[in-house]
Amino acid sequence: MTRLFYHRLPDFDRKETKLDFLSENSLSSVDWKRLVPNTKHTWRRTDTEDEFASYLPIGSKEAKRAKPDQIDTIFKTYSGGVKTNRDVYVYDFQFDALATRMKQFVDDYNSQVDKYKRQNPKPDVDDFVDYRKFAWSRDLKLDLQRGNYAQYSTLKLRDSLFRPFAKRHLFFDRTLNEEVYQQPAYFPNEQSESENVQLSIGSVGIEKPFYSVAVNSIPNLSFVGFGGACQCFPFYTYDEDGGNRRENITDWALDQFRSHYDDPAISKWDIFYYVYGLLHHPGYRERYALDLKRSLPRIPFAPATPNLSSTGQRLRDPTRSEGLSSRIANTPESCSPSLILGEGAGGWGQSSAFHAFSRAGAQLADLHLNYESVERYELNWQSTRTPVSYRVEKMLPKGKVDSAEGNYKVYSTLKYNDTLTLHGIPERAFAYRLGNRSALDWIVDQYRVKTDKRSGITHDPNGYSDDPQYILKLIERVITVSLRTVDIVEELAKLPFRDESADD
Repeated sequence: MTRLFYHRLPDFDRKETKLDFLSENSLSSVDWKRLVPNTKHTWRRTDTEDEFASYLPIGSKEAKRAKPDQIDTIFKTYSGGVKTNRDVYVYDFQFDALATRMKQFVDDYNSQVDKYKRQNPKPDVDDFVDYRKFAWSRDLKLDLQRGNYAQYSTLKLRDSLFRPFAKRHLFFDRTLNEEVYQQPAYFPNEQSESENVQLSIGSVGIEKPFYSVAVNSIPNLSFVGFGGACQCFPFYTYDEDGGNRRENITDWALDQFRSHYDDPAISKWDIFYYVYGLLHHPGYRERYALDLKRSLPRIPFAPATPNLSSTGQRLRDPTRSEGLSSRIANTPESCSPSLILGEGAGGWGQSSAFHAFSRAGAQLADLHLNYESVERYELNWQSTRTPVSYRVEKMLPKGKVDSAEGNYKVYSTLKYNDTLTLHGIPERAFAYRLGNRSALDWIVDQYRVKTDKRSGITHDPNGYSDDPQYILKLIERVITVSLRTVDIVEELAKLPFRDESADD
C-alpha cells in the first residue's frame, strides 16, 4: 500500500528561505509526517478541523436552498463578485469614456446577432465570431446563438470596487458580463449602495492569504487579483427592481447569539459587525489558516474576558494612534453602535466580549467603507521641478527593503511622477494587507495609465475625479486607513476569540 509523507515550512516563507532549507537538509534528515485522509478524503488534515467544524457556519450551499425555518447558518445567502471576462471593455475610470465605448459595443454586438440570424445553415459559432473585435466568451457566444440582444442604459453604469480601495465605473449587464451571480440582488441600484454593506472574503481554495473587507458597491470576482476570488455576504438582499428589502442575517443566528450571551438586546447589525471583527482577529486567521482554505469561515462565540467583564476596565479606543484622531462612523444610527470597545448595551457582563468584537468590526467597516473621506496622513510632497504636475502615469516605489516581519517589502518614498515625490511613508502602513499586497500597494498598482495591447483601449485614472489631486489624497487616506486598521487589529489580538478551556 502506498503511503504519503510530507514536511511543512511556514506558508509565507520567502522562496530563498525554502531553497536554503532544501540545500541544507538531506531527504533522510527531514522530519517527515505521514498523511492520513479523513472521512471526507482530505489528505492534508489539520489539528483544528473538528474544533473549526463545531463553530457557527457563516453560510452554506444547502442554506441557500432551504426554507427559512430550516436554515442553520449566519447568512441566508452569499455570492461571488461580478465576473465579466472582458474587464478591459466594461470597466473604466472615466464615466464618459465607458458610456461611449459601451454604446458602440452594444451596437456592434447586436449587429453580430443580426448577421448570425441570417446564416443558413448556421455556422459553427467559433468559426463565425471575430476574436479581433470582441472579447468573446462562452456565455456571450451562447447569447449570440440564442439571438439575445444587448441593451444599453445609463442605469447600467455603476460604481464598482475593481480592486481594494480602487473604484472604477462598470457596465453592469447580464449579457455583457459573463456572470453577475447574485450581485443584482445585493446592489440592484444606486440607492442600495447607500444602505447595504457586504463582507467580501476569500473564496474556498483561494491561492492568496485569507482576507475580509467590507464593501458597499459591486466587487470584481478577482478582488485581490487572479487567484484571489471572493465570496460576498450582504446585510440586505433585494428584488432586482430594488424593492422588497430584507435582512440576510438569519433569525436562527439571532437566536443563537442572544441565547448564548443571554442578551436580548443583540441585533442583527451587531452580529454582522461581530463577524467582521472576528474575521480580522490575527489569532483566528493563524489558527485556522488551512481550514479557511478548504471551507467558508465558521464563527466561534467569543468568551467573556477578565479585562472586560471581571474588572470592568475598558480597552483604549483603538482608532486613536499617535498623530491621528478618532472618527465617528458615517452610517445609519441603527447600525452604528458606540465605537469605543467596552461600552454599550452589553454592559460588563458575559456579552461584553461579543460587543467588543462587534464594535471593533463597526470601526473597521467605517474605515474600509468610507476610505475616500477619512482624514489624510500628511506625507512630504517634494517637487523635483516646476511646474508641478498632479497627473500620474505609473508610480514608482523607491528604496524597497524587507519589513521587520520579513515576509513583505516596505518603502518610505514613492515617486509619483517626474515632478513630484512623496516622502515619509510609515512602515507600519504596509502591515495591513489584502491578498499578497498592502492597501497602499494596491493603489500604486491600480492607479496608472495602461493600454491594452489587444483592444487598444487605454484606461486613464486621471479622469476618475474632478479633483486633480484625488489620487495623491487617496494615497494619504489609504495610509490613514491602514494605520488605524493595524491599531484595531492589535487591540483585537488582546481578546480571546475562542474558549480555550475546551482544550483542557
